Amino acid sequence: MHKCLTFLVLFSGFSLTALAQKPKEIKESGTYKMRIEKTMSEAEAERICIERARVDAIEKAFGQTIIQGNSTYIKNKSTGEQTESANIFSNISESLVNGEWIQDIKKPEIKKLLENNELWMQADVYGLIREVKSNPITFQASPLNCTNTTCKTTTFRDGDDFYILFKAPEDGYISIYLDDPEQQKTFRLLPYKSAKIKTTNYPVKADVEYIFFSAAKAAQNEMVDELSMLLNNSKIPEMNKLFILYSPKEEFGKPIVSQATTDIKTETPLELPSEDFQRWLQLTRKGTEVQLMSTIININPKKL
Repeated sequence: MHKCLTFLVLFSGFSLTALAQKPKEIKESGTYKMRIEKTMSEAEAERICIERARVDAIEKAFGQTIIQGNSTYIKNKSTGEQTESANIFSNISESLVNGEWIQDIKKPEIKKLLENNELWMQADVYGLIREVKSNPITFQASPLNCTNTTCKTTTFRDGDDFYILFKAPEDGYISIYLDDPEQQKTFRLLPYKSAKIKTTNYPVKADVEYIFFSAAKAAQNEMVDELSMLLNNSKIPEMNKLFILYSPKEEFGKPIVSQATTDIKTETPLELPSEDFQRWLQLTRKGTEVQLMSTIININPKKL
């Protein structure tokens, strides 16, 4: 009898703990207003407007994840104004704030407005959202345009070399991805495509400074992919998004990637659709020790 009572008490305690750790789900509304650019269809503007309205709802409820000196959702850091360029990061995902959109509880309301002879659109959304906890970042990482550690930058010119400075406090694993919203594709940059031994994630040692994508800084006999930042149109600036994932515990897998079939002579990294990457990223962040650092990469035309 005593043993049975002990079991029931332990079981009850476990149940209470599990309930306490269950992600918080609440109802919330969000709104977003944007100018419809001449190069953008109304359907595309509506999709982006709804996505950002959902992000607004999640941010109101759970707050925004601060991303290493850059705002995640294309807001000017100095003015707070939202980017209105047609070249905005169009596949913004609610997975990068502190929550996720579960479902609509009411159909999104879309309004088209004419202001100062410009066409604007506003979306109001109502839905059920869930809190997502992010692991604190313990590693250091920064994009570079040369192999000197003083070359830290998030702004590149068309054709500039691209490197990543990285250092972790513990042995672990990392992967690096770059999303191009213009092409709606995410490219896997690390592990290297040209590596002799294929790995799911790239192993790193504690307190070792790495400069990735540099043959000169690579380990002996290591096969390295050397990268350059290229515009899709040499005259039009672009914004890409860089994702660096690190786990101090164990490998965390990867999404399904493939080699592009293209007529372009330039060798390209392995890739997957942006939406598929975001789904994988969201699942990977849940219940793992994976830390995520993300930042906007600006690519500008060459100087005349």
